[in-house]
Amino acid sequence: MSRVQIRTIVLCLTMNLLDGFDLLATSFVGPAIGKEWGLSASKVGVLLSSGLAGMAFGALCVAPLADRIGRRRLTLASLVMASLGMLGASASQNFDQLLACRVLTGTAVGIMAACLPVLASEAANHKRRGLVVALITTGYGLGSVAAGLLAYFLVIPFGWRPVFLIGGIGTALLFAVGLRLLPESVDYLIASRPSDALAKLNRQLAEMGHSPVDELPQRAETPNVAVKSLFYRRNAVRTVLLWIALTAAMTAFYFASSWTPALLLKAGLSAKQGIFGGVLFGLGGVSGAVALALLVSRIETRRLTAAYFAVAALALVLFSTMLGTLAGALVTAALVGFFLNGSVSGLNVIIPGMYPAEARTTALGMAVAVSRLGAVLAPTLAGQLLDAGWAPESMFRFFALPALVGAGATALLMVGERVRSKAEAPVSVPA
Repeated sequence: MSRVQIRTIVLCLTMNLLDGFDLLATSFVGPAIGKEWGLSASKVGVLLSSGLAGMAFGALCVAPLADRIGRRRLTLASLVMASLGMLGASASQNFDQLLACRVLTGTAVGIMAACLPVLASEAANHKRRGLVVALITTGYGLGSVAAGLLAYFLVIPFGWRPVFLIGGIGTALLFAVGLRLLPESVDYLIASRPSDALAKLNRQLAEMGHSPVDELPQRAETPNVAVKSLFYRRNAVRTVLLWIALTAAMTAFYFASSWTPALLLKAGLSAKQGIFGGVLFGLGGVSGAVALALLVSRIETRRLTAAYFAVAALALVLFSTMLGTLAGALVTAALVGFFLNGSVSGLNVIIPGMYPAEARTTALGMAVAVSRLGAVLAPTLAGQLLDAGWAPESMFRFFALPALVGAGATALLMVGERVRSKAEAPVSVPA
C-alpha cells in the first residue's frame, strides 16, 4: 500500500484508541466517583451507560450523514465533540453535569465508531482490507488499557478528574493532526460525488502513485439508496442477523468492560487490583483483535467470529469460578477480553464487505446504533442486579448467554451462502 494509505490507517487506529480511552475511562474511575459522591450501584450503572446511550444516538442519528457530507468531515467534528465532553467531565461538580458530558462524549464516539472502520476499510487495498479493519479495532482495547493505567497511577493520589482532563487534551491534539493529514475516502468521492470530488480524487491518486483521471465514473442517482441497500433482497436477512450478533456482542462486552474492576473489588480484591483486572481485560481485547486480524486471511471471517463468540461464553463462565483467587481472576479477565473484543472485531470486518460503497457508513452506523441497546442496558442492569443482591459470580454466568446468541447469529450468516460464491458480493439498489 502507498504512504497515504498507511498514514490514513494509522490515523484511524490512533483515533479509535482515543475513542476507547474516552468512552471507557468511566469504567476505571466509576468506583472513585461513586465513593466521592455517595452513589448507589444503580446510579453508577446509569453513569456507565450514559456514554453508551450517547454512542447509540451518534451512530444512529448522526453517523449516516457521513455518506452525504463525507467520512473525514464528520470524523473531525466528532473529535471536537469528544474533547469538549472529556474536558467538561473533568470540571463537573455534580452527577447531572457529569452525566451530560458523558452523553456528549458518547455521541462523538458513536459517530466515529461508524466512520473509522469504513475509512480504514476503504483506504486499504483489497488484499489487506480484512486485516486492516481488524487491526483498527485493537485501538479501542489500547485506549481502554491506557485509561486503566492512568487510573491505576492517578486516582488514589490525585482523584478521578485528571483521567478525563488528559483524555480531553489528547483528543484535541489528535483533531489538529487529523485536520492536516486525514484524507477523504476515495470510495466516498466516487460514490457520493461532492462538487470537488474530481480534484480531491486526483490529488489522492497522485499521492498513491497513480495517473489522474479526466472524469468520475457516471452513476445514476437513487434517493435514499444507503438505507434501501440494507434491506434490499438478501441484504435484509444479513442486516437482521448482523444486528442480532452485534447487539449480543455489545451486551456481553460492555458488561465485562464496564463492571470488571468494580466486581473484582466486590469479590474481595483491592481497588488497585480491580483496576489492574480491567487493564488485563483491555490487553486481552487487544490481543484478541490482533489474533483475529492475523487469522482472517486464513479462516473465513464468519466462521472465525462465531468461534470467538462461543469461546467467550465459556470464558465468562470460567471467570465466575475464578473470582476468589487473584491470579486466576486476572488471567481469566484477559481471556474474556481476548474473545469478547475479538468477536466485535470480527463483526466490524464482516459488515463493510456486505454492503455497497454508498451504504457502508450507514450500514455500520445503524448496526452500531441498534447494538447499543444491549450496550446501554448491560451496565444499568448489572447495577440493578448488584443492588438486588446478586453475587458477581452469578452475573458473569448470566452475561455469558448473549455471547451464545452472538455465536448462533454469526453462524447463520453462513447458511445458504457456502455453495454460492456470488452471494458474497454486496447487493446494490438498482437506479
